[in-house]
Amino acid sequence: MSKPLTPSSPALGVRLIRAFGVVLLGYVLVMTFSVPLGPGIVDVRVSPGEESGRKTTFNLDIEGHNTHFTETYPLVFLKRGEHFVVVRDLESLDDQHLAGRVALDKFVPALSWDVFVNSPVDGTMSFANGFFAQGLTTSAKAKSPDNNAVLNRLSDADLGFHFPFQPNIMETIRNLMLHVPMWFTMFLLMGISFAQSIRSLGAKGTLEHDMKALASVKTGMWFGVLGLLTGSLWAKFTWGAWWVDDPQLNGAFVTVMVYAGYLVLRSSVKDEALRTRLAAVYNLFGFCLLVVLLMVLPRFTESLHPGKGGNPAFSSYDLDSALRAVFYPAVLGWMILGTWMYAKTLHLERMRATLAESRLQRATKAGLPFAALTASTWSDPLTNDGKMGVVVGVAIIIGLGLGIWSLVHARESKALNQENERTA
Repeated sequence: MSKPLTPSSPALGVRLIRAFGVVLLGYVLVMTFSVPLGPGIVDVRVSPGEESGRKTTFNLDIEGHNTHFTETYPLVFLKRGEHFVVVRDLESLDDQHLAGRVALDKFVPALSWDVFVNSPVDGTMSFANGFFAQGLTTSAKAKSPDNNAVLNRLSDADLGFHFPFQPNIMETIRNLMLHVPMWFTMFLLMGISFAQSIRSLGAKGTLEHDMKALASVKTGMWFGVLGLLTGSLWAKFTWGAWWVDDPQLNGAFVTVMVYAGYLVLRSSVKDEALRTRLAAVYNLFGFCLLVVLLMVLPRFTESLHPGKGGNPAFSSYDLDSALRAVFYPAVLGWMILGTWMYAKTLHLERMRATLAESRLQRATKAGLPFAALTASTWSDPLTNDGKMGVVVGVAIIIGLGLGIWSLVHARESKALNQENERTA
């Protein structure tokens, strides 16, 4: 008779690693929602004013985020290459809105200029190509005011520990600690499955290797689905649509569907030996496809994601390393959580294998066809201010996903234990 299968107590080293993971995730969540976002420029609106001889005056309305325009007199200037033009007649409407005027000659070095705002409180903020000199003419001989006079007026500011401000992304840069680690963890789990599939195909391959491959794919699928859902929410409030034609997004969706096909394949083949070999071979191709779609292809095609298709990575934005101090612990913490979930899922797979063996023994003794007793019992787990609400939404999606996983795991564990007790 079979005995109820209970999880063995993990070794001390494993328990310490898991405790460390809990501490890391606690640190990450606190830092994600408590570290302030640095000041920055949200938008620059330009409207032509009057013309006077060779001069054209433009009106600028500058909108900031986490700025303090009323606390100090800022310096605003336009910059293109080595050319500087100071914005005059500044008026601080409130802490987040600044108005000014700039007079330009008919001939200018360039039509598109970057807008810079500098103050002792907020430091130097920039908005790329925020000013377009409509109606003027470019000329390589155009003269620029004394650049040193502008540079000598720049003030330094001590902003303390803060996350870097990026236009359009704004507060949602915090999702770097929530959304991105979902994919890192999925990579780790699918890598474990890849290695176990190789071992199961070897001469010394066992059912244990196959169960480990299956458990890691099932767990990795949770993180893949959470990555798709959180990425879709982030895309809606960053790129303006729930889904855009981006190679990184499309590749992620295809990858999740490929691994869903792995689970479908396993459920459609009844012969254990054939199922193990077919699933292992499929899994090897699936992991190779994952690497191509998520790591290789997006780097050679146009992509909206940072670090892809010529776009700079987040690391080039984060000059003070504030993101690194939270992002790296976040990746490690989520990976440790993923491996714990994998261990729990593997325990369920072992319980299922024990029950299947028990059914086979009982069917053999009773002279009944085993096929009538092999129905699957598991359910498929495939199921504003500065845009800060998007970060909360991403965190809620992850929390709900992990909560659903906990409920599904507890329900299946209870059902398997009860069946084990009945057959004992």
